[in-house]
Amino acid sequence: MKKMNIPVCLVYLLFGFGGFWHMLDQFQSAMRTMTAPSMILVSLMLMYDVLKSVSKESKNRFLFWCLCILLGGWGAEYVGVNTHFPFGNYQYGTVLEPRILEIPIAIGFAWLSICLSSLMITCKTVNREKIKNSFSFFIIPVFTAILMLLFDTVMENAATKLEYWMWNTNSIPIQNYLSWFSLGLLFSTLWLRLKISLKHFSNFGIHVYLSQFAYFILVLLK
Repeated sequence: MKKMNIPVCLVYLLFGFGGFWHMLDQFQSAMRTMTAPSMILVSLMLMYDVLKSVSKESKNRFLFWCLCILLGGWGAEYVGVNTHFPFGNYQYGTVLEPRILEIPIAIGFAWLSICLSSLMITCKTVNREKIKNSFSFFIIPVFTAILMLLFDTVMENAATKLEYWMWNTNSIPIQNYLSWFSLGLLFSTLWLRLKISLKHFSNFGIHVYLSQFAYFILVLLK
């Protein structure tokens, strides 16, 4: 087996078995315990994979970007829980532990994983060398934000079933989706502003996105 295939197999096994056992209603206690560590692990694996692809002169800027997403994602959730803005009225359950100020540590890593994997799909699809720079500054953030919004649309409904968090409203408010799209635009625009360049594109980000997306689909199908 090629070395690059090992992490790919790992994420599909992790989320595939997770979805399978959830459908069978087995090992639920163990799965709850593993949820936050799994989020952090997959995010760090993706970050390391992309770091190997980043050009030498962009590595520090890439690490700075990752830190911004970690803190920005966690910070947005902190503000959201305490003020009901920008996402709406919700609160976290007891699945994602440990926490800082009532916000799970893993949630910042989840934001990084979703944003970075969406960006990698975009970078794989959109060739900046063949389009005008001004257009790339429009299409790359928009396409990334759409991918993040699509992911959240599936994740939100599954996450409430998994008791990651609960909405204190009759339905998931539209402002949640608008906020996800807006933050996706912001985070991916920051990537462009920092002029982070990649030597080559790895497919690992695509697999991280698809494996997690499939997991939440399996949860919804139960």
